Amino acid sequence: MAAMDFNLMTFLLTATPTSSAVGMIGSFLAAGALIVAPAAAALIWVSQNDALSRSR
Repeated sequence: MAAMDFNLMTFLLTATPTSSAVGMIGSFLAAGALIVAPAAAALIWVSQNDALSRSR
């Protein structure tokens, strides 16, 4: 059992990512930068402005 654990750890530590995996990670980062971050910023801005106008 210990030999199998060592082989699994060796595989995980020495595995090189394929171009497909790198592309997928790149697309996730691009989606976060182009879609998620501006949408989150807009929602935070609207909620802050709405809270201020309701309290007056």
